[in-house]
Amino acid sequence: MGQAALIHVPGRGGIWPRYLLPGTRAINAAPWMHALAVGDLVGTCRKCGGYLKPGQPYRVDRVDWYPAICKTVGCRWEMAAAGPKPKKKGRTR
Repeated sequence: MGQAALIHVPGRGGIWPRYLLPGTRAINAAPWMHALAVGDLVGTCRKCGGYLKPGQPYRVDRVDWYPAICKTVGCRWEMAAAGPKPKKKGRTR
């Protein structure tokens, strides 16, 4: 018995759970960097249902962002997902 066909529902898709931290929608850096190194795919495009290829993470302020781009030639949709939010700095007494 083979894998079920991928049926795209517009607006659905995104980063696969194995690349997210458990219980959150934040990216888990270790599996993302592994996928980037070996050329694995990290999710499905919300526009066309094609596969997302990971990009090199970058930092804006104190948050790491993980970009991905759709591999489908006619789509090439780009997205970025945030890593875990940094802890807020507490007041020192």
